[in-house]
Amino acid sequence: MQTSQANVVVDLKQVISRKHGDELESELGGIRGVSRVQVSPRARRLVLVDYDPETVNSQKILGTVARHGFDARLIGM
Repeated sequence: MQTSQANVVVDLKQVISRKHGDELESELGGIRGVSRVQVSPRARRLVLVDYDPETVNSQKILGTVARHGFDARLIGM
């Protein structure tokens, strides 16, 4: 069975530290349906997320970021 993939960029209002970036990558990566998470090494306020939209939606991803205390918005790809 082939799964579909969607991509979203989470734009944080603030630059994220390496420690908090690692924690956020770990938590987002643990969500069922998320296949890849990366805080951009060049722009440490952007988080790139690949996910299966049939399993998880972008609002859950954004909610997880917000629970970590970050003010953020989604940018579609």
